[in-house]
Amino acid sequence: MKVRQVLIFKSSVKTKDKKNFLMQLVKTHLPQIQDATVDLDDEDAIFRVETEECCIDYLTNFLQGHGIQVDFLDRFVVA
Repeated sequence: MKVRQVLIFKSSVKTKDKKNFLMQLVKTHLPQIQDATVDLDDEDAIFRVETEECCIDYLTNFLQGHGIQVDFLDRFVVA
């Protein structure tokens, strides 16, 4: 059984252009992510992902390969 979860990361995304680039990467290359947001108003540029299948290590390495640094902070299971 798949578990829907929310993954929270600190990110290196600081501009609207970089945010748009990240969202396009997620939409195009990570179909296992149902929803993603980046809070540019937060000093840590919090990147929030909703998924049932995405692995934290895979996501971190994939984004790092595209010049986006993310540091895992927390995970929540969605009921």
